[in-house]
Amino acid sequence: MNRKLTLTRDYRGFDAGTEFDRVATYDSWHVSAAKLETVDSARRLEVTADELAEFFAA
Repeated sequence: MNRKLTLTRDYRGFDAGTEFDRVATYDSWHVSAAKLETVDSARRLEVTADELAEFFAA
């Protein structure tokens, strides 16, 4: 599932406006809800569903 997301404010070492592609989504068995990768594929970030709702815009 690829879906572009934009960070709405500075978070965990990433600047606001950083664009990510969602490269994986996990079910309830995993602490993180999604694995995100910057659009240039340089860095990754795992986030929970709550973090997605709070810090990212689709």
